[in-house]
Amino acid sequence: ALAAAAACALPAGTAANLWRLDYAAMKGAAPDKTIVGTLQSDPAARVLRTDWDSFARTDAVATSDDRRRILFVDGGAGSYMYKYDGDLASMDGLARDIEFLPFAAGKADKAIIVGAGGGRDILYAQLAGAKDVTAVELSSGLVRAARSMADYNGGILDLPGVHTVVGDGRSVLERSGESYDLIVLDLVYSQVGGVGGQALSENYAFTREAFATYLKRLTPDGRIIVISHQGIEGLRAYYTGFEALMRADGLPAKEAASHTALLLAPEGSAAPNLTLSVIQKSQLADGQLELLRAGARSLGLQKLFLPGSDEALLKPLLDGRTPFGAFVRDSDYKVYPTTDDKPFFFLVEPSLPKAMTQWLAAIAALTLLFALLAWRRGAPRGESRGRPGAYAYYGLIGVGYMCIQTVWIQKSLAYAGTPALAALVVIVPMLLGGALGSRIAGRQAVKPLAAAAAIVALTAVLLVLQAAAGESLMALGQAGRLSALGGIMLLYGVLLGIPLPAGLQAEDRRAPGSSAYYFALNGVAGVWGSWLAVAASVTAGLAVTLAAGCACYALLAVTRYRLT
Repeated sequence: ALAAAAACALPAGTAANLWRLDYAAMKGAAPDKTIVGTLQSDPAARVLRTDWDSFARTDAVATSDDRRRILFVDGGAGSYMYKYDGDLASMDGLARDIEFLPFAAGKADKAIIVGAGGGRDILYAQLAGAKDVTAVELSSGLVRAARSMADYNGGILDLPGVHTVVGDGRSVLERSGESYDLIVLDLVYSQVGGVGGQALSENYAFTREAFATYLKRLTPDGRIIVISHQGIEGLRAYYTGFEALMRADGLPAKEAASHTALLLAPEGSAAPNLTLSVIQKSQLADGQLELLRAGARSLGLQKLFLPGSDEALLKPLLDGRTPFGAFVRDSDYKVYPTTDDKPFFFLVEPSLPKAMTQWLAAIAALTLLFALLAWRRGAPRGESRGRPGAYAYYGLIGVGYMCIQTVWIQKSLAYAGTPALAALVVIVPMLLGGALGSRIAGRQAVKPLAAAAAIVALTAVLLVLQAAAGESLMALGQAGRLSALGGIMLLYGVLLGIPLPAGLQAEDRRAPGSSAYYFALNGVAGVWGSWLAVAASVTAGLAVTLAAGCACYALLAVTRYRLT
């Protein structure tokens, strides 16, 4: 009945515009919803079209400035789309933008842009001399919106020499056999929400391992440039690329530094707090350094680091007085490099995000409510005293399941490309596998403790396979990657689906009707498990969280809980 009602309500609501989100009328919008300020501050601003995909919602907005439009992803992360007639000379004014400076600082014949957005970086690359540009964009909705306005933007995504790819930039580069003079990373999400505004967002495009991939795809004198709209996150990206460079070529810090540059736009400039990072495979040439110095003077930029002239930022490191690891951790913010094990690039605040504290308070309230209800109802029918082993058994299953599932969702993001697909390829197969596991448990074909041992063993095997064959999996097409992940998660689900129903069936045999109480207990433990999994992931890493989940299942053997 509910499904039928929803099926009728959705089309009717769409026809009546009941589901239309009116950003212009919003009050008290979150800081990261920059579309709200744009629509409210400019009377001429209006939404031209809205596109959806599995990644996000894209809104194309026109303003009183007819020279450019803005494409907003989920109400934030706006990227500019310029009015363009195909005559590159008409866009010469862009060469005076702060963001253009690193494009001009070296060869750019063949470029790849990770996060093409509305196409501004494509114009930058072509103005810098690029003849071959690969534009990678994660949001198919954004690409669809940009292509629908080809009469305005000159078909920017399909110009001669421009190849547009919908997908995750890192996986595109890992599958590519091409070499590039220029790899562009535009940290568009860092402009929303202030420091740490996307703190709980995993981002595998800016980890040390990702930068290692980018370095492999450079020509001998090729370079990576990172454009960040938030200074702290820009510094973190610079340090992450710096460490990847040292590790890739075995360079000491002093020599690696000669391959890099870091500039900052100060308050009061055209783009306050914007940072420009350059990580080059070879040492920056004198001509490149002179261009960067001249550009910094002209644009009023702070030279945070330029080899040979402005080295104060890295002086303790270059003097050899401080190891790299200690140097990057000597800060009030988390600016040290992120890794695939801790991919929370935007988590720069030293404490847990405020959302985590609010979430914890809500879980504590839920737990208290459950405890009060349990106290009022008394022990499950047929039981005269508490059984600590039973509480431990169902609690460990709840926490362990969520720790394992959360980690694999996060790990799958690198292969799936989008959060929605990563969640889908883990949760759905696990649920289907759990249903099969429940049937197996009902027939008592597999003992719960044997299933728990198999879960631990399977996890160990998968970690070994990921280390040995992760790059091969990444090299597959998206369908192949998702199929492989789905099959693995299905097997996981079968094993994870055995211990809980086996226990609940035993409870009903012991005291008919008591299984509901223990199922609720497991549910509360699962909610705690979800919080603990995220907290452990951002503080200790995914490997520790996965180990904790396996430990929960291993501990089932010592709960002294009997199913007979």
